[in-house]
Amino acid sequence: MNIFEAWFRIIRPPIVFISCLGALIGLFNSAIFLEIQPSYFQMLMIILGAFFLAAGLMLHNDVTDLESDKINRPYKPLPSGVIGEKTAFYSGIFFMIISIIIGLMINIKDTGIINWKCGLLTLILVVVGLYYNHYGKYHGIVGNIAVAFGVGAIPFWGSIAAFPWRLDLMLTLAVALAIQEVGREIMVCAGDYKGDLEAGFKTFPVQMGRKKSMYVALIFYLGFIPLFPLPAYDYLNLGVPQVFGNLYLLGGTLLAFSLIITWFLTYLAVLKGDEKKIWKAFERYERVGTRTMIIVFQIFILIEIFY
Repeated sequence: MNIFEAWFRIIRPPIVFISCLGALIGLFNSAIFLEIQPSYFQMLMIILGAFFLAAGLMLHNDVTDLESDKINRPYKPLPSGVIGEKTAFYSGIFFMIISIIIGLMINIKDTGIINWKCGLLTLILVVVGLYYNHYGKYHGIVGNIAVAFGVGAIPFWGSIAAFPWRLDLMLTLAVALAIQEVGREIMVCAGDYKGDLEAGFKTFPVQMGRKKSMYVALIFYLGFIPLFPLPAYDYLNLGVPQVFGNLYLLGGTLLAFSLIITWFLTYLAVLKGDEKKIWKAFERYERVGTRTMIIVFQIFILIEIFY
């Protein structure tokens, strides 16, 4: 692995892509609902802000994962020694500072006003992300909730970046995404169970046991199902803004179905007790499978913009 490939891999392109796309989805769908055209400057700043925030947190995530990765993923840039630990640490700090500045300045060209709400949310996301990376991920379900907060906030961040006076447009979607992400994060930690146990990390699966933690994850996956339709079909009459339509509902249904299926397939592997097959199942279904379906869900919402 050369240095350029290492830097490309360490920022985790799929996660950065999900973050940038999710922020744009929040922007575009809010803009259509409000019948306001965002500027190209706002679009560019939102992409850059999401990129630097996600990349910075991913750099720090790999720094704090180093001991576990030496066992689970020795081929990654840090455990393989291609990128130094201090280099990754300070680069991550620099990226996160840039993201906060961008959050404040997103609307400066169009309105001349500093976006304090977006800047504050970016700062909160940085603090929550650092908490998760350096402490939370090793100390139970609170860490899983912390990272889920960050994932759910992506479209919400993209919305208030351009329209800080409307905090409600992406709120329900943010909550629904956060709920399912708690389950996904528990499942990812369950996949890392062996390495985390040997490294002394007190993750939720290490504390509860792999099987019990998977049952808890399933509850959160199921919790996504009644929540995600609300921004398109307010069947509870809660006054949720009807920002989305049928394509959103179709994409959300596919995501919900995939969460249950991937959980079931992973659980079958756990029942067999073969650690190598368990590892492959978690990598295939929970890391790659669910992440892919989240991207598919985003694409459905993005396509809906044109209808």
